[in-house]
Amino acid sequence: MSIAYWIIGAVVLLWLAGGIRRRRRGRNKTIRVIEENCTGCQRCVKRCSRRVLEAVKAETGTYVVVKNQDKCTACGDCIGKCKFNALEMVERI
Repeated sequence: MSIAYWIIGAVVLLWLAGGIRRRRRGRNKTIRVIEENCTGCQRCVKRCSRRVLEAVKAETGTYVVVKNQDKCTACGDCIGKCKFNALEMVERI
């Protein structure tokens, strides 16, 4: 029974440490769209839980823009979803 408590405690500590690390990274970094690579597939828009990205329709087609840069936590979920290398993590201005 004692080992189970140690394992649960370790999992909780690792989870908390990961959350703190994500918050610190989110203060310094944000997402930037590389428009030449964006095809407008909107996979990143669907993946972003913070609603930072938005799809915009233009005469030349659909592309993605960063709408709410302040809400970005730099989690990287959208970067992992993009197959066209159209997103990158940059320092916050």
